[in-house]
Amino acid sequence: MVKVLLRREITRQAMVFVLIGLTSTVLNYLIFLIFFAIFSINYLLSAGIGFMAGVVFGFGFNKTLTFSSNEKINKSLPKYFLVYLISLIFNITLLKIFVDLLNLNPIFANFILLPILTIINFFGTKIIAFKNSKW
Repeated sequence: MVKVLLRREITRQAMVFVLIGLTSTVLNYLIFLIFFAIFSINYLLSAGIGFMAGVVFGFGFNKTLTFSSNEKINKSLPKYFLVYLISLIFNITLLKIFVDLLNLNPIFANFILLPILTIINFFGTKIIAFKNSKW
């Protein structure tokens, strides 16, 4: 019974996280495209700017809607940013490999990394930033 309830809660959290994440990802990708394709800013810098915009957008929604966290912002926000900083480093590293070593288009390479980052971000956020939420 407890396992079933726990599984349902994790499924609910994952679904809400994905919906918020999709919105954050669209914002991330649009900002990446604007900086890279329109303003000709380096693809790595453009990806970093887009990524951070998505992180800032998602924090409040994930704190309240996804994980129902009561933790104070001054405690959860630094941990949230740590999770996303690790994710950003992972993203930039793989993006550089995909573009410079595998000769993939930066737009395509950034796009294919998004599902991998979503999984990393969900569990990192759940375990590290909002660990007082239901597991």
